[in-house]
Amino acid sequence: MTETNSIPVRKGYDVVVLGGGIAGVAAAVAAKRSGRSVLIIEKSCMLGGLATLGLVAIYLPLCDGSGRQVSAGIAEELLHLSIRYGFDSLPQGWKDRATATEAGPTEKEGRYRTVFSPPAFVLALDELAEGEGVDVLLDTLFCAPVMEGRACRTVIVEGKGGREAYRAEVVVDATGDADCLSRAGARCVSAPNWLSYWGYEVSGETVQRAARTGDPKEAVKLLQLGAGAAGLNAPAGYGTYACLDAGEITEFVMRGRALMRERYRGDGGRGRFPISIPAMPQVRTTRRIVGLYELTEADAGRRFDDSVGCAADWRRADNVYEIPYRTLVTEELDNVITAGRTIASGGDAWEVTRVIPAAAVTGEAAGTAAAVAVESGRALSAVPVEELQSRLRKAGVLIQAERA
Repeated sequence: MTETNSIPVRKGYDVVVLGGGIAGVAAAVAAKRSGRSVLIIEKSCMLGGLATLGLVAIYLPLCDGSGRQVSAGIAEELLHLSIRYGFDSLPQGWKDRATATEAGPTEKEGRYRTVFSPPAFVLALDELAEGEGVDVLLDTLFCAPVMEGRACRTVIVEGKGGREAYRAEVVVDATGDADCLSRAGARCVSAPNWLSYWGYEVSGETVQRAARTGDPKEAVKLLQLGAGAAGLNAPAGYGTYACLDAGEITEFVMRGRALMRERYRGDGGRGRFPISIPAMPQVRTTRRIVGLYELTEADAGRRFDDSVGCAADWRRADNVYEIPYRTLVTEELDNVITAGRTIASGGDAWEVTRVIPAAAVTGEAAGTAAAVAVESGRALSAVPVEELQSRLRKAGVLIQAERA
């Protein structure tokens, strides 16, 4: 038997997006709306990433906590898609927003955020991708970049039919772990993760509450076991996890399930039981790029000439970050850009930019920049910021934060 290493090249696209989480979907939609051919390659069988497979079903605020909206465009569109086929907790004052510039509710009325049903969000994301004409490959794992100098012109993937390749003018690395960028030679840094595990359960108490209120979502309880952000309330006896190899990811996932198992030990399913557990590791920060600029907590409230959108601090009011385009691109590569938790954002700023709204904001910026780069034949680092900002504004993005 003779083994060969030939890999068929299936098709070429203007933009190939690696990862179908929120950042990847936003990037793909933005690039497609700019007239480019787009393919999403997703390793699971669902779009949405941590928001759906990961059961992190809280769409964090698009506002600053004082009634001012700071994130819009596709980030706002996705928030409303997340509740199209399911329940919500969106404050009434934010439900019927006509434009992004109108005064919003006060902090007392509630921030522009909602809980949602992960399966319902999957259905809406499928509909979005199909409606926009974005090609999607599910159950397909990114393996390696094929480099031509400073450019990744082909990506090798593996699916049910074996290994194959796709050509790309621009690659958006929305893997959540900077997998393509790292393997292509871009400098990256990593950070540890505390053990965290989210799931859903029902109990006699929650079912009775749903019967009293007539609201079926009251029958389901979101569990948040293990550590919170920055290791808050981390369970004793557990260390941190880099989650950059299969062994650590396996340990992280199995220990998370052990936390849930301990919750039900001896209960026998009589009083409460789990109805959904995550289908992907619920890691917060693994690997991110060393960009042309690193956003840090010192940049909160700062203006940037190359801002491509804004992200609100979900933990406290009036702490808003403008996100510089330079945090999405690297010095080493000409045609690979990133979005989501892998942008060059460090320290406490990483906590703000790793969540759903910021992932959507940076995804839209990355997809739009990819389209500009394809049209102009420029390297991503040389994309004219004024042109990029103009397109984002036309798409409804809030480039700079309103100041009180």
